[in-house]
Amino acid sequence: MVEAIEYEDLTEKVYVRIRELIISGELEPGSKLLQEELSARLGISRTPLLAAFSRLAKEMLVEFVPRRGAFVRKLSKKEILDLFDIRTRLEPLGALGAASAASPKDIEELAESLERFKSAVADSSPHSIRQADFDFHTLIMKLSGNSLLFDLVESHNLVCMANQRGIILKPERSLADHVQIFQSIATRNPRSAEAAMRRHLSAARAAWAATLAND
Repeated sequence: MVEAIEYEDLTEKVYVRIRELIISGELEPGSKLLQEELSARLGISRTPLLAAFSRLAKEMLVEFVPRRGAFVRKLSKKEILDLFDIRTRLEPLGALGAASAASPKDIEELAESLERFKSAVADSSPHSIRQADFDFHTLIMKLSGNSLLFDLVESHNLVCMANQRGIILKPERSLADHVQIFQSIATRNPRSAEAAMRRHLSAARAAWAATLAND
């Protein structure tokens, strides 16, 4: 029994570490996941590594290519646009739910997340901005109280983040949108929060669609 617990703990740690490497860009989209190299780097056997790959494949972060192995999944620009379509429909529902269900403690947590996004914008670090943006959006889904919605949106946003290296919207525009979304949630205005989130994501989708038009 002890060995099983230790193995499950190791598998979880490997999964988290590989996911971090993908999201940070250290393992780039389209790159092959070299089992021997990763096993040596992490000091593990292939068994927990393959278990982590399988779990990441379910999250669309890894893909298995027959006779070639496992790769960091690389989405096309059209696939990322499709993800924005999904987000634009799902996340307003989460914002509406958060404005209805969030407790005073939840609002404080969201305010802290907003402050971290402000700091990232002030530092002009693309990676920090993307991470803070992901955290802010994911927290809102969590505060909605809808666990299925949270799982869906977190998965889609992780894939976007892993495949996105630049900034889609100007950071100042994103910050202004985040402030509006936060204020609507903090003042318990569900419809306003829903509309603010939809406007924000629609603007991001339009900006990404423009990159397709320019190709």
